[in-house]
Amino acid sequence: MENAESPLAKVEYIFVEKAEKQKKTINDDQGYLMGFINLFSKSDNYNSFRTLLHDELNFSVKSHDYFKNKEVDLNEYKFALVDNDKNIQTFEEIDESFYNELKASLRNLLIMGKNFNAEEFKHLEIFDGWYENNSNRS
Repeated sequence: MENAESPLAKVEYIFVEKAEKQKKTINDDQGYLMGFINLFSKSDNYNSFRTLLHDELNFSVKSHDYFKNKEVDLNEYKFALVDNDKNIQTFEEIDESFYNELKASLRNLLIMGKNFNAEEFKHLEIFDGWYENNSNRS
């Protein structure tokens, strides 16, 4: 523990499994999870973050029965940053531009399928619980 390093920041996220067709805000055949990823100054770059996020989500979907998919392809998801007023800024892909915005933001991350409606989702109890209890609000 004497060599333990404090994180530069903690990214709080909510991940919603993708669905082929999004008939309603969250389908019965989708799982979701809430978690966080620590960012450290020495490994603070886009590639390490992408790998860390990919590994974290893959472990989660393989470990829990309620997910239909057992592997995550980050190219099949879009990413949104949520601010203190629940405004949502969406990115169609995870790239360096997204990563720079994430670091400059309040670090609340919503990960969802490409056809998922984030604006409708933010009015559900699932989102409210994450936002009120787990998000990095100042």
